[in-house]
Amino acid sequence: MLDKINKIWVGFIFGLFFPAFCFFCYWLFMHSQLSFPNGFIRYLRMGNMLQEVVIACIIASMVVFYISLNKKIFEFGRGLIISSFLYVGLVLYISLL
Repeated sequence: MLDKINKIWVGFIFGLFFPAFCFFCYWLFMHSQLSFPNGFIRYLRMGNMLQEVVIACIIASMVVFYISLNKKIFEFGRGLIISSFLYVGLVLYISLL
């Protein structure tokens, strides 16, 4: 079973969508009274919290990376790392705005 997901592109796709899913879940459980995504992102930017929330979502992805190392699915983990670097670029972009 793990051989099917042990591909770089599967890890990359998962690494792109999992932090976005975590961001959505954070909105859903903590700030669902705000409109998603415009009102929520505006709220986070006004409070200077957007960078921290995105970093927390990336850390959740790194927990999955740690699990992939323990399960010895290294190609999947490489895809997660590549997508995490894209999110790091996003955090740099957000912090420089």
